[in-house]
Amino acid sequence: MILVRHEAVAALGMSAMELMAVVGDPAVIDRAGVAPGDQVRLAVRQRDADLLLIRIEKSGR
Repeated sequence: MILVRHEAVAALGMSAMELMAVVGDPAVIDRAGVAPGDQVRLAVRQRDADLLLIRIEKSGR
């Protein structure tokens, strides 16, 4: 699992929060070269009651 802290996302009606996402394929994180504390952009999809990480990249911010 990966913990992501994010700002409010007005387009989705989400306030700032922390979310946990399931990492189905650890290679997704390895390929992105991200480390704890990096600012990232990510894509998740719903899988049953979980969010599944499908893409992650450094945001450069």
